[in-house]
Amino acid sequence: MAAALEEAVGTVCWWGLSPAIDLRLHLPPDPDPAAEASVLLVGAAEGRHLLMTAARARRGPPRNITLFVAEQSPEPVARQLLFLLLALEAPDRPRPAARAAAILELLGSGSLRPGTAALLRGAAGRLRRWVSTDRHRDGPAELGLMKVRTGAAPNRVPGHRGW
Repeated sequence: MAAALEEAVGTVCWWGLSPAIDLRLHLPPDPDPAAEASVLLVGAAEGRHLLMTAARARRGPPRNITLFVAEQSPEPVARQLLFLLLALEAPDRPRPAARAAAILELLGSGSLRPGTAALLRGAAGRLRRWVSTDRHRDGPAELGLMKVRTGAAPNRVPGHRGW
């Protein structure tokens, strides 16, 4: 029973098990503001902490953060990257309020409106190009160090095409 519960927790995590946090608030103080901080997220099945940290990045002094995400399966990572891509796209594509509504619709709806479905198709295509080409720096995060275990797991992500 405990093993089954351990496997189930976080596999489909819509809203998380705790409030979203700004990861910068939990970093040790550094006298050098240009110093880079490293954060490891283990089993972070959704990216609310990443989005919260990105959303509040301008509230304090600038701080470079390298995020390392360790996840057993590629699906949650692909989902996090998709939402990060949607959240950080250029402001002209669509307006921020429409983008936020689309993200909420994607998080909690079994069916999508035609506009949200079109937005998702476009973002999925951009995500596929971002992770499957040598242009790792073209998206909102640098993916040059991304590693995936070989085997059956990557084949579960639709459209992965060998990334």
